[in-house]
Amino acid sequence: MYFLKWLGILLNEYTSKEISGLLHKYDEKWSTVVKLKKNCDKYEQLTAELEGISKELQAASFGLEHIKREIGQIYESCSSVKKNKKDLQIDFSSFTSLAAEMMISGFPLELMDGDIAYVPLDWISAVLDELIKALGNQRVFVLSVLGFQSTGKSTMLNAMFGLQFAVSAGRCTRGAFMHLIKVSSEMKAQMSFDYILVVDTEGLHALEPARRSTRNHDNELATFVVGLVNHTLINIFGENPAEMQDILESVVRAFLRMKKVRLNPSCVFVHQNVSDITAKEKNMEVRRQLQEMLDEITKLTAEEEVCDAENFSEVIEFDALNDVKYFSHLWEGSPPMAPPNPNYCENIQKLKESILSHATKSHVITLIDLKDRINDLWKALLNERFIFSFRNSLEISAYRKLETEYSKWSWTIRSAMVDTENKLYNKIENETIHKVKKTYLETETDKDK
Repeated sequence: MYFLKWLGILLNEYTSKEISGLLHKYDEKWSTVVKLKKNCDKYEQLTAELEGISKELQAASFGLEHIKREIGQIYESCSSVKKNKKDLQIDFSSFTSLAAEMMISGFPLELMDGDIAYVPLDWISAVLDELIKALGNQRVFVLSVLGFQSTGKSTMLNAMFGLQFAVSAGRCTRGAFMHLIKVSSEMKAQMSFDYILVVDTEGLHALEPARRSTRNHDNELATFVVGLVNHTLINIFGENPAEMQDILESVVRAFLRMKKVRLNPSCVFVHQNVSDITAKEKNMEVRRQLQEMLDEITKLTAEEEVCDAENFSEVIEFDALNDVKYFSHLWEGSPPMAPPNPNYCENIQKLKESILSHATKSHVITLIDLKDRINDLWKALLNERFIFSFRNSLEISAYRKLETEYSKWSWTIRSAMVDTENKLYNKIENETIHKVKKTYLETETDKDK
C-alpha cells in the first residue's frame, strides 16, 4: 500500500511538469494561430502543429492505472501464447492474484480500456476468479454513473462512498473503472449483499481529438455500463434532461436487440447545480415530459425492431416521481477557498439512502454471475456494434430508407445488364454479330438501329 501510494504521487509529480510545459507551448501556439488566421499558408501549418501538441498533451499523462493496464495486456498476451501450447520464459500467474489483492485493498480496476474502448475479457475474468478464491462467491450490488464530461460524476461517487476516483477540470476519467466496497456487518443485517461494486465512467461527448472520430464510443459505453449494473446514476448538469435523449435511445435499442442477454437495469436522474430547494415541485411538468419522451422513444424503437415494449420502464426500470433528484452546487462560492456546501452533503446522503433502499428490493448478483454478465454483454455489444454508429432513430430510419432505394437501383442496373447479356448471347449464338461492342452505350445504339 505504501509503495503504490508513493508510486502514484511520484508519477503525478513527474508528469505534471511535462503537462505544464505542453500547456504553455499550446497556449503560445494557439495565440499565434489566432493572430495569423488571415494568412492561409502559415495558418494551415500552425494548425497542424497545434494538433500535434494537442496529441502530445493527451499522451503525456502517465499514472498507476497505465501500469496496471500494461500488466493486464501482458497477461492477455501470455494467455494467448499459452493457449497455442507454446512455452513461456516468465511466470504470469501471479498477476491476477495481485490485481485481486489490490481491489480488496481499495484500488480501482480498469474495466474498459480508456484509449481504445476495449474490455479485456481474459484479464477481467481471471481477476474476478482470483477475487472469488479470496472472498468466496460473494453477493454484490453493482452501481454506476453516466453523464457528460465535467458534470461531477466522480466527485459524487467520492463523496458518497469515500472513494478516490480522479477529479479535475476536463476529462480526467478514461474508460470505466470498478471499485469494490465492503459492506459493514451492521449493514449486512439489513441488506441482501456483501459488497458494493461502484463503476465510474468517462464523460460522454468529450471534445478531445481522440474522441472526435468515434461517435459510436459513447453509445457503446453507455449501453455496456447501464446493462452491466443493477442501478445507474444518470448525471445531468442543470435542469434539462433532453441532452441525454440520443444516448438513452441507443441504449434502449441495443437492449431490445440483445434479447438473449438477460438484463434488469434501473436508473435515477441526478440534476447537478440546481440550487433552488423547491426545484422538485417546480419541475413536475419537466419530469412528466421526461417520462413521455422516454416512453415515446421506447415505443418507436420497439416498433422498428419488432419487439413488444410500450414504455421505458419495461426496458430500464424508472419512476419519474421518485427517481429524479436535484443537487445544489458542491461549493459555496468559488474554489479553492470556498467551503463545501452543506446542502450538497445532505443531497448526497439522501441519494445514498435512496440507492440502498432500492438495493434491498433489486435482484442482487454474485461475483460468478457478474463475470458471466461482463462476458455475455461485451460479446453481444460487439455483435451489435454497427447500430452504435448512428446517433438516433432518425438516422437509422434514413439509413434503412436509403438502403431500400439502393437495393432498387442496384437491382435495376443488374436486371438491365442481364437483359443486355442475354440479347448479346442470342445474337452470338445465331451468328448475327461477330464482334461485341465495348460499351453499353454502343450496344444500346445498335439496338435502336
